[in-house]
Amino acid sequence: MHLIIGFISSYLSAVGFAMFFSCPKRSIGLSSLAGAIGFLIYMIVGDFFDGVFLPALAGAYFTGISGEVFARKCHMPAILFIVPGIINLVPGKGIYNTLFYFVDGKKSLAIVNLFDTLAVASAISFGILLASVLSKSLRGFKFRKPSRRYDWRKKK
Repeated sequence: MHLIIGFISSYLSAVGFAMFFSCPKRSIGLSSLAGAIGFLIYMIVGDFFDGVFLPALAGAYFTGISGEVFARKCHMPAILFIVPGIINLVPGKGIYNTLFYFVDGKKSLAIVNLFDTLAVASAISFGILLASVLSKSLRGFKFRKPSRRYDWRKKK
């Protein structure tokens, strides 16, 4: 049940951020779907693994891959689909707690939260990088039907 609620809430928050970033109307639904898919993967991987790095990496990777696929399908830049979708993974609570502990004078807790936040931020950037590199390397690759001239299935 928590996966369904997380999927719907991440979809709606991505819709809000897509509208805030003035994305074209025809890209709002798909960019929100990319964000919801990424957050769903984040929650599923988070159920199986401790820590925050691997779930954030997997969520960012799948957000990036789905954003690249939607960008090709709609003939629009991939950034329109990735940025609103990745907002759900940004470690806002970690940043807040880091600053709160620094202001409160609890430097050891602040440093622990700082490193956790930096781990999530680096996982997000690395996941987007992996998705982009994979998309760029497969850009010229096309699936084609074999020509009739060299069809090995054809009986003579």
